[in-house]
Amino acid sequence: MRYYQPMLPLIGTTPEGNPVPIPSSALPWRSKLFFLIKPPPCLSDEIYELASSHVHGRTNRQPHPAALLHVSLLAMGQFDEPPYHLLPRIKAAIGSIRARPIRITLDESALYGGARHLALTSSGRNSDIQAFVRMLHGALTRHNLPRQTSTSISPHVTMIYGYGRREVMALEEPYVWLADEFALIYSHNGEGRHEEFGRWHFDAEAPPYPRPPSQLSLPTDPRSGTGDTLRS
Repeated sequence: MRYYQPMLPLIGTTPEGNPVPIPSSALPWRSKLFFLIKPPPCLSDEIYELASSHVHGRTNRQPHPAALLHVSLLAMGQFDEPPYHLLPRIKAAIGSIRARPIRITLDESALYGGARHLALTSSGRNSDIQAFVRMLHGALTRHNLPRQTSTSISPHVTMIYGYGRREVMALEEPYVWLADEFALIYSHNGEGRHEEFGRWHFDAEAPPYPRPPSQLSLPTDPRSGTGDTLRS
């Protein structure tokens, strides 16, 4: 089992300074602002190497770069240019919540986004990440910030976009880590670049995540629908 244990203190923090504005893109698709969790760099490199080995002789599509691999949490929306004016309110919204570190387990592969993309995913439901996304959505709502509808998500890391095959990949061991931080990223469409708007540490002393009244209902599985729309 590949397991990563963070060594950083679990306290809230945001980056200082204002980013340099970047001209808006003339591409037909708009760029996206969304929250995510990234694997530790050592695991991102392993996942990239696994995907690179898998594509050989199967597809001419290249794996997603290691530095851009992520678990999508919640999208704020699409924009023609980075919405820097929202940063003070976003920081206030995130400062109003406390959330514990989240254990991520990716133990199988599956096809997402209408079976177009190959991703690592989990065979089990992650109740903590579901609860955190609801908490995050509530904070944005209370601060009157843009946000997409909060839905049940299936944590996954997309390795190959436009995979073009119906074949999944067997894993010898699961990828496991304790996520000690999350980030807000502006993904510049068509540039293969993530601009970090903020990064926050989870709080190990925060209360446990609340559980829904019933765990019997099954969420819609996004693997066969429109899941993983946050393509970089």
